[in-house]
Amino acid sequence: MNKFAFVLNPYDIKNIHDYCFISKLAPQALIKMILRILPPLKIHYAKNLRSAQGATIDGCFIVCPLLSKQVLAAKEEAVLNKILKAVRLGEKTGAKVIGMGALMGVAGKGGQWIAEKTPVAITTGASLATAAILETLDQATDLRKVDLSKSKVAIVGATNAIGQNCALGFLNRADTVFLLAKNTERLVDLKEFLIAQKSKTNIIDKGLALEDVIKEADIIIFTTSAIEVPPAATAGNLKKGAIICDIPSPRNIPEEICLSRKDILVIDGAVIEPPPTSRIGLKLPIKDGFIFACMAETMLLAFEGQTQEDFSTGFKPDLNKVARIKALADKHGFKIKFTSFGVPVLDK
Repeated sequence: MNKFAFVLNPYDIKNIHDYCFISKLAPQALIKMILRILPPLKIHYAKNLRSAQGATIDGCFIVCPLLSKQVLAAKEEAVLNKILKAVRLGEKTGAKVIGMGALMGVAGKGGQWIAEKTPVAITTGASLATAAILETLDQATDLRKVDLSKSKVAIVGATNAIGQNCALGFLNRADTVFLLAKNTERLVDLKEFLIAQKSKTNIIDKGLALEDVIKEADIIIFTTSAIEVPPAATAGNLKKGAIICDIPSPRNIPEEICLSRKDILVIDGAVIEPPPTSRIGLKLPIKDGFIFACMAETMLLAFEGQTQEDFSTGFKPDLNKVARIKALADKHGFKIKFTSFGVPVLDK
């Protein structure tokens, strides 16, 4: 039986309260201080998970105790060393593939640094997340009767793996793609790569000027969290009828904006429903039984026995891997879900 491990971090204090009730009694400053010195620890086991094909796996979930804000504020070397300790815990469980979620999968050149330090196969889940984003955005444009060929798409965090794959996925489909990211050098490289594909889609580098494009973007894809994004996405400056795919934690678009702007649609974009026999039993901020794409990709690789090489690592776009992992999801009974704030929009 193949085993997997998955490394995640608590994205806010409430997330810590979900797993450690007694933490509600401690001041937030004390909790943050303890997190800095606390080593990674196993928080959940999922045994005898079975796919629609009858393959069986075991899994272990490991928390890297750093809040998202702490990850971004700390030196990358310190964060990577803590992630590596979590990966070492995964190795000791006998895991053949280890997934890294959210910010854990962005650090160290999109997981490449970690992959070089361990003999275990590493993935960040970026390929299945891309497949889920592209599919749910197609559903959203159909629902809202939006003509994608005339639409302007803004990708915030365009230079990470998900952002680059999404940009590539919109070539020859969208009228314009705005690229936004902090890393100027990688942004220029991405723009040149996309232009070299000779598509009819306009490719525009906007740096971090989100405020310049948010009023005209029909579709906005956030691949990076509100901690890193300038606070331009407010109820007053979003384009009428905008569709927003907001995958990170913490969110960029709070639910309150949707309550005041009924015309916009915010979708999660990277939510997966595994078959009933593959439910992990982990408490997540989405509908019970659903999981995130990064977790699902790790499980799928274990189900399929693809444990000899790394999968979604680095920042190079690869739509072949997106198609491959989507095919594995279909094979093993994992469904991409069209949800908004964790709640299904349409049930197929």
